[in-house]
Amino acid sequence: MEEKILGQKKSDATGYAGDFVLKNQKTSEAQGFRNVSKHWYDKCETYDSVMDQIANDQNKIQDIRAPLSDFTPVVNDQNEAVLRYKDGRDFIPTDHALKNIAVAGRTSDWFLRDLRETKNHQTKDEVSFKRDAGDAELLVHCLNETLWRTDRFDHDVERLWRTWDDGTLRAMLSNKYAIVNNQWMMDIVRETIPGGMLSHWRGDADNIFGNVLIPDSIREEDDSDYGGMLSIGNSEIGMRRISSCPSVFRAICMNGCIWDQEKGKDIKQVHRGELDLLFLGQQIKANLTNQIPLMNRGIDLLLKLKDFRSDGVPMSNIVGQICSDNKITKKQSFGVLKAFLVEKGEVDLMANSAFGVVNAITRFGQTLGDSDWVKFDEIGGKVANITEPKWNATVQRAKSLDEKDLEKMFGSISA
Repeated sequence: MEEKILGQKKSDATGYAGDFVLKNQKTSEAQGFRNVSKHWYDKCETYDSVMDQIANDQNKIQDIRAPLSDFTPVVNDQNEAVLRYKDGRDFIPTDHALKNIAVAGRTSDWFLRDLRETKNHQTKDEVSFKRDAGDAELLVHCLNETLWRTDRFDHDVERLWRTWDDGTLRAMLSNKYAIVNNQWMMDIVRETIPGGMLSHWRGDADNIFGNVLIPDSIREEDDSDYGGMLSIGNSEIGMRRISSCPSVFRAICMNGCIWDQEKGKDIKQVHRGELDLLFLGQQIKANLTNQIPLMNRGIDLLLKLKDFRSDGVPMSNIVGQICSDNKITKKQSFGVLKAFLVEKGEVDLMANSAFGVVNAITRFGQTLGDSDWVKFDEIGGKVANITEPKWNATVQRAKSLDEKDLEKMFGSISA
């Protein structure tokens, strides 16, 4: 049984669940924010659990700076297409590394990758089949006829080859690629938000992406707790920029919303040239410090959407209209509609509003990959900034939609 004391939630087992924040983080305490309930611990990962794995991965990194002429595509004794380094070591390229090679060689990456694929994606049952030396030899031939042709490329230009110590080629990158390892990024985030918890974490050995919840920014409303978070991302192999985007979240469904107006500055840095990591770290820290005073207004914007009602217009029409306005695909629009039905089941009275649409968009985004997830959080933020006149105009346009229009937007709603 929990009791509320001075805005905090007390657990018999742990005491005041937000006390750890007061010891570490003072920046938002001055803004009057409350602390986080123990329930948040059960939905998030800790820094330690994530950083232990990252530290383990860091020890396996082996970077090579060498020209193309130091590598030779060959078929090894296991009938695998590998890149043999001048010292005799073999490296098996990942699909991402093959894409790097294809892009540099101005050829098709899907063809190179398909020569190793073992599933027939043209059949619904994805029947597996065995690859053999012939496939590996064809892949090696293709590599030799693209990037390794000396009449097309300067083989003496140094490149960055990111590898693991087990012989995996993670990526082939330009020598101008600026390395920012995930451990550095997480060290900066932990220093900036010492009491933070990681939500919707999608980190792996090559890429990190997710949300860092700011515990003492939690604010309790009638339907849910709300608070601030920082959406961060980085890639060690050129798959994404270094990013730090402030946003708000809703606790009941862990939806995030990267909003447009009431926010601080986004940090988006490409991995190119000589990066001043000290300056970049200072930027990320300053970004969050400037963001915290704006979080209350961002939450207010989101909550005000509850007053923007459907006025009897079917919500499927409104969802479809907003998806169409934001150029969301038919398949994804249907996903948003299904997410809205889940949203309606949780907060029925508030769902038939702009508030329900925003949460449906961001809820659906959680089911997608990293880049699309961010896209849908940003779309949610854009819709969250809708004015009442613009909402009313959207509702009127949605009112005129018929079944054929909806089928164009969603496909078969009965699916």
